[in-house]
Amino acid sequence: MRKTEKTKSFLKILIVVAILLGINFSVFENIVIATNESGDENVVGENNTLTEENTNTNSTDENISPVTNTNTNTSTTTPVVVEKKLIQKMKIVANTSVHSYLGTARQPDVNVYDGNKKLKVNKDYSVTYKNNTNPGKARIIITGIGDYTGQVVKYFYIAPQKEKITSVRFNSTATKATITWKKAYKCTGYKVFMSESRNGKYTWIKTIQNNNTLSFTKKGLNPRKEYYFKVTAYKKIDGKKVYKKLSEPRTQDKLLATVTLTASSSGSNRNHNLKLASEKISGLVLKPGETFNWFKVVGPASKARGYLEASVFQNGKTVKGYGGGVCQVSTTIYQTSLKVGLQIVERHQHSKPVTYTKLGKDATVSYGVQNLRIKNNKNYSIRIVTSAEKGSTTCKMYKVGD
Repeated sequence: MRKTEKTKSFLKILIVVAILLGINFSVFENIVIATNESGDENVVGENNTLTEENTNTNSTDENISPVTNTNTNTSTTTPVVVEKKLIQKMKIVANTSVHSYLGTARQPDVNVYDGNKKLKVNKDYSVTYKNNTNPGKARIIITGIGDYTGQVVKYFYIAPQKEKITSVRFNSTATKATITWKKAYKCTGYKVFMSESRNGKYTWIKTIQNNNTLSFTKKGLNPRKEYYFKVTAYKKIDGKKVYKKLSEPRTQDKLLATVTLTASSSGSNRNHNLKLASEKISGLVLKPGETFNWFKVVGPASKARGYLEASVFQNGKTVKGYGGGVCQVSTTIYQTSLKVGLQIVERHQHSKPVTYTKLGKDATVSYGVQNLRIKNNKNYSIRIVTSAEKGSTTCKMYKVGD
């Protein structure tokens, strides 16, 4: 009996040693079973105790713990998936208006918004441009990056360069005007516009569909009106004639002289008379050898002809009379003629100084008594353009024709 007890004790010691040394317990399987078969009820309970001791040993064993932790982390780590937003669903603000050709790449501004949040270029999206140097249709490519994905393409037009008129030439009767301009780079054709005042509304009058045609002659003009012209080059894109800017306004070439006179004071009646007389003269063409005759052109300043009462000189006194102020127009023409070098056939000065010029440089007119006559002594025609505005009168004289 003692021998058996000693054997059991020895086996217990071997099992504990085996567990502590990590030896596979299967080596002692038969022994344990045999022992259990002997009816020893304490073996299972002791095995439970050993299991607990093994767990504690593992929790404190530095060589085993890292391996256990590594296996645990590997088995429980789940990759984080970030869902990217489509750039197509963002609000994109881009300057897709018509741009002018400048000879360099055009890069319109682009801003992208995610709700109220303004995204950052090169962080949330990138912008590239295609075909954005020459006149034509250009592309803006917006590509999502970072937290954004997808791509959006927008388009904009590049119109030909701003045109420049080189000359405007009238024929000898000022009924036709020939406009010439410079050739624009990579354009399809040209559009011509006209106005009767420099800063007025310009109306389209002609489309030139050949980019090598660099002139146009406008016929049927009224010699008594002044005309201004603008030209633009266009590019046909997507079936549309695309252009950006009109040229600077240009009127008849070769301005010989211009004079503007302003009265110190001028009421509404006087301003009316200035404008009425100027309109009767403006656009008159003097051919070589012809003489300008004030009363043949303007006629008497009577009430029947639409003139109003304003201050006039009469017998050295200032009184009211129809057509008061028209002498400012005649004086403006006279001084312009002197600048051009025309022959003064008849001219008279006032009996008293006037406010718009010095005494001796004026030219008064009085129907049937004092006239103004000027002869064109040049070998070319001269066009006279006169205007009046708020107490000021202007006279321009142009060389007409070649």
